[in-house]
Amino acid sequence: MESKKVLVVDLDNSLLKIDLFKESLGKSLLKRPLVFFKTVMLALNSIALAKTFISKECKTDCHTLPYNNKILDIIDSYRKKGYLILLATGAPQAYAHSIANHLGLFDEVIATNEQINNVGINKLESIKKHVNDSFIYLNDSVKDLPVWLHCKKAILIGDNGRVKNMLIKNNVEIIDTVKKEKSIIEILLKQLRVHQWSKNMLLFVPALLSHQLLEPGVFLNALCSFIAFSLLASSIYVLNDIIDVDYDRKHPMKKNRPIAAGDLSMLRAYAVLLVCFLIGGWMAMLLGTTFLFVMAVYIILNLLYSLYFKRIIILDVLLLMSFYTLRIIAGHIPDTFPFSPWLLSFSVFLFFSLAFLKRYVNIILENNVSTKNGTGYSINDSNILKSFGVGSGIISTLVLILYTGSEQVQPFYLTPMILIFLAPIMLYWICRIWLLADRGLIKDDPILFAIKDKISYVVAICFLCIMFFSKYVLL
Repeated sequence: MESKKVLVVDLDNSLLKIDLFKESLGKSLLKRPLVFFKTVMLALNSIALAKTFISKECKTDCHTLPYNNKILDIIDSYRKKGYLILLATGAPQAYAHSIANHLGLFDEVIATNEQINNVGINKLESIKKHVNDSFIYLNDSVKDLPVWLHCKKAILIGDNGRVKNMLIKNNVEIIDTVKKEKSIIEILLKQLRVHQWSKNMLLFVPALLSHQLLEPGVFLNALCSFIAFSLLASSIYVLNDIIDVDYDRKHPMKKNRPIAAGDLSMLRAYAVLLVCFLIGGWMAMLLGTTFLFVMAVYIILNLLYSLYFKRIIILDVLLLMSFYTLRIIAGHIPDTFPFSPWLLSFSVFLFFSLAFLKRYVNIILENNVSTKNGTGYSINDSNILKSFGVGSGIISTLVLILYTGSEQVQPFYLTPMILIFLAPIMLYWICRIWLLADRGLIKDDPILFAIKDKISYVVAICFLCIMFFSKYVLL
C-alpha cells in the first residue's frame, strides 16, 4: 500500500452506527448474563481479551447490521478515485473480518486481537505497519486522536464540537463532515413510543363509565395513573427492543426502531430504561400499594412474555390481551371504583380479538412458513387466527348488548335501551378492521392503526353521542 493513496476507515460508530463490543455486552446482560459477567471480569485485566471472548460467544449477523449509508457512499467514491481502503477498528477480529467479507470494500483489515486493543496509539502503530504517513482517516472518536494528529487529514463523523475543535487546533485538515440526520429528542420520542401511550387512555375508562371523570381529584388521579403507566410501559418497550434487536433488524418495519437502526446506543437505551422505570415506579407508589401491585404484575408478565411466552402459541395472545385488561383494572384503583364484570368481560373479548389481529398481521406481513419470525406461528395459521379473532370480537359485542339490559346500567342512564345502538356500530368496527387486515392494509399494531384511522374516530364520536342521549334523554 506504500505507493498509493489510502483511506483508513473506522468501524464502530462510523461505518456502523453502533459499537459492536458495547452492543454485544448490552445484549448479553439480558440474554446470557454469565457471558456478560465473565466479559466484565476479563475487561478488568484486558479489554482486548474481553472483546475477543465476547466475539466468540455472541455472534453477529453482518447482513442486518445498521451500516451508515453515507459512509458506504464515501468509501465507494474513494475506491473509484483509486484509493486503497483500509478498515482499522477497535472491534474484535471476528466481527471485523466478517463485515469486511460481507461488504467486499476493503483491501486490508486491522482489528483487535487477544493481545492488542486496536484503539488510539495501538491503532496508529498498526496502521503505520501497512501504509505510509499520507492517508485520510475516517472516524468519530477522540480516542483515536493520535491517528488524526499523525496523518493530518480527517473525515469526521457526527457533530462532536470538542473533537472538531481539537482537530482544528492541531492543524488537522477536515476534508468532510458527516452529520447525524436525527436529533436526540426525535430518537428518544420514537424509542419511548409516545404514540403507544394512547393505549393508556384505557385508564380513564372506569372514571368515564362511572360518570365521575370530572369529579374533584378523580381526573388528577387518572392523569397520574396514565403518566406512571406510560413511563413504565416505555421502560418495557426499551427492554423488549434490547432483547429483540437481532430479530427486529430482520423485520421489514421494526428494523427502523432506534436501537435496531443504531440511532440509540445500548448504553443510552439502558439509561432511558432506568430513568423511565424509576420515575414511573415512584409515581405508581404515590397512587397506592394496590396500584403498584398491578403495575408489578404488568411488568412481570411483560418480562415473561418477552423472554419466554412470546413464542408459545395462544398463550402469547392471552398475555397480549391481559396487558390491555390490566390497564382497565388499574384505572379502577386510585379512586376505588367498583369493578364491573360487564366492562371486564367486554374488555377480555375485545382485546383478545385485537391480540389475534396483531399476530395475524405479523405473520401475513412476514409471509414466513417457519417459526423464525419471532413467534410460534406460521403463515399456515392465518385462517384459524382470523376465525379466533373475529369470533372474539363478535362475542365482545354480545357482552355489550347484554350489558344494556342489566341492572347495573340503570343508575347511570335515563333510557338504557338507547345503548343497544352501540352494538351495530361495534360490529361495524370489528368487521371492518379485520377486513382491512385481511386485505393487508394494517401493517402493525391494530390499536395504532385505529389512532390514525378517521373512521375509528367517527365510531368513537357515535359511541359518545349514544351514551349522551341515553343518559340525558327520557323516552
